[in-house]
Amino acid sequence: MFLILLILSIIARVRDWFKIKLSESKRPLVAGVRMERIQIPSRDPNRFIPAIKYTPEGTQGKLPVYLSWQASGFVLKRLGLDRNMHSQFAKQLNTVVIDAAYRKAPEHKFPAAFDDAEDAVAWVLASSDKFDTSKFVVGGSSAGGCLALTMSARYSPKIKGCFALYPLTVMLRQPREAPNGYFKSGIILTPRIINFLLKTFMASDAQFDDIRLNPVKESMAKFPENILVACGDADTLYNDSKLFYKKVQAEGSPAQRTNIEFLTVPNEAHEFNNFPDTPETDNARVQLYSAAIQKIRAAQNA
Repeated sequence: MFLILLILSIIARVRDWFKIKLSESKRPLVAGVRMERIQIPSRDPNRFIPAIKYTPEGTQGKLPVYLSWQASGFVLKRLGLDRNMHSQFAKQLNTVVIDAAYRKAPEHKFPAAFDDAEDAVAWVLASSDKFDTSKFVVGGSSAGGCLALTMSARYSPKIKGCFALYPLTVMLRQPREAPNGYFKSGIILTPRIINFLLKTFMASDAQFDDIRLNPVKESMAKFPENILVACGDADTLYNDSKLFYKKVQAEGSPAQRTNIEFLTVPNEAHEFNNFPDTPETDNARVQLYSAAIQKIRAAQNA
């Protein structure tokens, strides 16, 4: 079974690489931002976590950090996919943005990705000589959004806020459905795709209940006050994303209920921001990034 999953994963990665390469012009690096590849130390001897650091040019002194994890289904290797978003964040927030990789299945099943995310957070927190760690915010998309929410709960109040874009918030066995069947850009996570990802990533059925994969089941008191959750209403993960927001509104503190925001993006599916096909999607992406910048800034200044 492992060999079959590995072959299917490699095929999916190759197809995804071509898709990303052919659409690269839709995600330009913003001028005035320096991009460099770095290595983050892991808990394992002589093993490092690849990452990309975006630094606004012409800055001096220690800057705040925004640490992010990319969408992947816990299978695809997509470090750098969010370069347009991350370079915008770096420039407009005057912040160092770090896009961190994490180990992928089937070569590395759960919880390897979460171990790498913890190691990246620990590295940032231990780097107060390099960064202003008092203004540390995390974020991520899809699987990366799950990592971001889980890390924000585990490391709050050291982590001041979180931006979760179409995140996985609860691990379900049954198929999901989006509230809107019409979309302008993005992809649809069909039951077949989700089942493949689950078989590839999960080592056992018992892991479905692990709290790290189910941030919606976590105590809301553990999360930071400033959170933005955003999702297209044609996204299969829309109801998952909205469920987390509702949980904070029902069980969070007054400050959490006031400061959490949920942004519904009409007529957009999964990953619409990285693969826009219409001018309307381009506009939706601008509004999304503007909302994220406002929330990250609010978290940094809280």
